Amino acid sequence: MDRRTFLGGLAAASVPVTVVASTMPPDELVLYHAMALRDAMAAMHPKEIGWRVQIDHEHQFVTVARKSRRAQA
Repeated sequence: MDRRTFLGGLAAASVPVTVVASTMPPDELVLYHAMALRDAMAAMHPKEIGWRVQIDHEHQFVTVARKSRRAQA
């Protein structure tokens, strides 16, 4: 599966959610999509133990990253 196919599938899968998501406050919407991306990363990389999400509203970015191996031990 290439990147374009994966992203196209994500867009198609999120269409029904758009109606529900449009009624959410912006901060909840950011969290919802960040968690969806975290779940997608977990599905793509099943051998990894966990993923973390960091949302920084001040600098306007979201990070989804594998949990450090030190934190997992």
